[in-house]
Amino acid sequence: MRERFRALDPHLLWVVLALLALGTLTLYSAGRNTAQSGIWLKQSLWNLMGLTLMLLLATTDPRRLFRYSFPSYLLGLVALVAVLLVGRKIGGATRWFVVAGQTFQPSELMKWVTLLYLSHRLGSRPPETYGRLELVGAVGLVVFPMLLIQRQPDLGMALSFLPVLLIIPLMKGLRARWVVALLLLVGVGGFGAWKFALKPYQKQRVLIFLDPSADLQGKGYQVNQSRIAIGSGGLIGKGFTSGSQTQLNFLPVKTTDFAFSVWAEERGFLGVLLALGLFGLLLSRILDAAREAHTNAEAYFCAGAAGIFSLHLLVNVGMVAGALPNKGMVLPFFSAGGSSTLSFFLALGLIMGILHRSRVK
Repeated sequence: MRERFRALDPHLLWVVLALLALGTLTLYSAGRNTAQSGIWLKQSLWNLMGLTLMLLLATTDPRRLFRYSFPSYLLGLVALVAVLLVGRKIGGATRWFVVAGQTFQPSELMKWVTLLYLSHRLGSRPPETYGRLELVGAVGLVVFPMLLIQRQPDLGMALSFLPVLLIIPLMKGLRARWVVALLLLVGVGGFGAWKFALKPYQKQRVLIFLDPSADLQGKGYQVNQSRIAIGSGGLIGKGFTSGSQTQLNFLPVKTTDFAFSVWAEERGFLGVLLALGLFGLLLSRILDAAREAHTNAEAYFCAGAAGIFSLHLLVNVGMVAGALPNKGMVLPFFSAGGSSTLSFFLALGLIMGILHRSRVK
């Protein structure tokens, strides 16, 4: 057991533990005096399971996980199809399996499995040996699960796959034509989604973002209350469990999508800087792992992981501040959720394993 703990990267571990502490305090306050008063304890159990998973993966040779990436990808696709057929429908969306009374969202894990498989596939040969058709096929491997997830529908989760595509311009040395091609692909995909894939309520969220005052008591209510909460925090915040928007339940979905609004109201601008600084350290260490990796596959996975964590941070914080459309995308270590928590720790465990292998060999 001592050897397992030695495999953990101390820089990454302490940052994760600090973020978990902030997130737990936030969930305690968010659920206080509501039907979700025990949400912080339930999430603590998920965090403990995630930390255990991270510990196990940190001492596993990452090459073993890459070898099983293809069957894992196929199994993930089967799960995405199965959830559409037999999954539990909650709030108009069919995204979850129910196992022993607990919900499980396979799409949360699928984005990491897709990153793992694509990293292995593109990292198995020198970058210059891949032709355009092979790279188009690689794009298809990412887009296909995105389309299945959009059918649930879950646009936010589908968009969280986009950083996986960063591997392609990365492996080509960030040449301008590959970056432009990727941007064009995203642009065309966005136009196509608006015309043919987005549900009316999803389009309404974008329109409300463009004009937040259009429906303050309806579609714009969530973001408006979030902005009030953040603004009322001031420099140092209102104090632990003292945020009026949070404690008087004006702030919606405050244990998931808008958990960061709770933190900002109670801890203020300085608290926001602290949280964002910790996330910055997390991303910096993940990029260190990409630079220290022994293989291209390991480097691609770490770079893609940094992209996924960055997207979740950018979209969630931007959303609660009203700078981006209201699109549900969880904030790692702050938002409650078992599937997302385990999937983030799975990725961190693999990154820990890559860092450990770079130290011992």
